[in-house]
Amino acid sequence: MVTVRVEGLEFGYNAHPVISGMSLDINRGDVVAVVGRNGAGKSTLLKCINHLLTPIKGTVFINEENVAAMSLRQRARRFGYLSQRSEQLFPVTVFDVVLAGRYPHSPVRFTRRDEEITAEVLTMLELDEFAHRQFNRLSGGEQQQVLIARALVQGAEVLLFDEPTNNLDLRHQLQIMRLIRSVACDKTITSILAIHDMNLASSFADTIIMLHKGAIFAAGTPSEVFTATTIGEVFGVEVKIYDHHGLPHIVVVDG
Repeated sequence: MVTVRVEGLEFGYNAHPVISGMSLDINRGDVVAVVGRNGAGKSTLLKCINHLLTPIKGTVFINEENVAAMSLRQRARRFGYLSQRSEQLFPVTVFDVVLAGRYPHSPVRFTRRDEEITAEVLTMLELDEFAHRQFNRLSGGEQQQVLIARALVQGAEVLLFDEPTNNLDLRHQLQIMRLIRSVACDKTITSILAIHDMNLASSFADTIIMLHKGAIFAAGTPSEVFTATTIGEVFGVEVKIYDHHGLPHIVVVDG
């Protein structure tokens, strides 16, 4: 079942094209990793999907509904977006950060049910021990988990992650990717993430979309997309591909 459909998407800054004629279908509950060189259009694609950026041409649908026809509040109920920039918040508790995800449902004041949903999600993600801690005193990995919890309390059908493992150590990178994977499996929530680490993408994504010069260069399973040929053509580097439990593991060849 298709959750997100993108048809003929185009976007540019000051007449400089960033995305050109892009079309794709994303199935409900899939984890989709968008990879490519810097400036390939990864972050721009995510922002066009939920209309944080308005496409010049093309249409985005979620469950056959035109995203452009939705109000800001309606889009906030359907999409959760986590940017690669760390959020700088005033001292506020983790519970209140997550509770803020209920705003699209209760814009005047939060209800007891909003608080119950927040508590349920914190427990589900094993974050309840952090509930009364200050958000700005958590580690980067802990903050990312809290922001994923906030997206979940929105009731979003699609989560968009812009470099979710950026600036995290290896343990927290795996922790965040496992969380994204488990949310997709347990809640049938679609996750689309822009990511540089192709080995993380290979290990956790159902589908890889490789962008090059604002267009889709290759799309498919990790084994279909991550080949020495495609990576060489897009990134201009020589790599060796090794099989790791049926998935490609990429090693850059130096010289």
